[in-house]
Amino acid sequence: MDDYAGRVLADRYRLPLPPSDEYELTESPAFDTYSGQEVLVRQVPLPEVVEAEVIDAEGLPEGFTARERGRRAPAGRSATRSPKDPAVRRAVEAAQAAARIPDHPRLDQVFDVFAEGGSLWIVSEAVSARPLSALLAERPLSPYRAAEVAADVVMALRVLHAHGWTHRNITARTVLVCDDGRVMLTGLAVGAAEEALCGYDPVPAQDEPEGPPAQDRR
Repeated sequence: MDDYAGRVLADRYRLPLPPSDEYELTESPAFDTYSGQEVLVRQVPLPEVVEAEVIDAEGLPEGFTARERGRRAPAGRSATRSPKDPAVRRAVEAAQAAARIPDHPRLDQVFDVFAEGGSLWIVSEAVSARPLSALLAERPLSPYRAAEVAADVVMALRVLHAHGWTHRNITARTVLVCDDGRVMLTGLAVGAAEEALCGYDPVPAQDEPEGPPAQDRR
């Protein structure tokens, strides 16, 4: 607990003090004061796409909807899981929908999604793992290990596709290689929120709530 003496999000998630040379948080471990568990929080800054004129949707490509543009989202400090602003609300709901995918050993668990301080925050399980990008920066994978990693990623994608989702955020940073050797795919909720902010609707049409909200799943 002493390691987490920084900012508190949603009156619940306590962050560590940031390094002196780090000005913007994008991903950080945190301590959940409600459950007593360590978690991981990811930040999606809210761009200037809210509360203004709606552009004409005629002629837009399939899957794209008219979006709002204008001034930046209000930077209020209080957390909300049902924002009043339509653009922010769609982003939160898209990430919450991604969090409802049933737990699977090849996918990370998302516990909570909320907006606070001009950003959208996604809270997920803390996994003992390193991103694939960090491993590749040290040395190339052997052909056999690369095939193992690819097979685990394909398994994760099959699970997502079975629930109607398309993962458009697959990078060497969203593929996690765990300390025990298994591979997990992350980034779906973040990608869904970013797509929603850009005007797309990433949520499968058949997606329906299958239980309590993300923040109550533990």
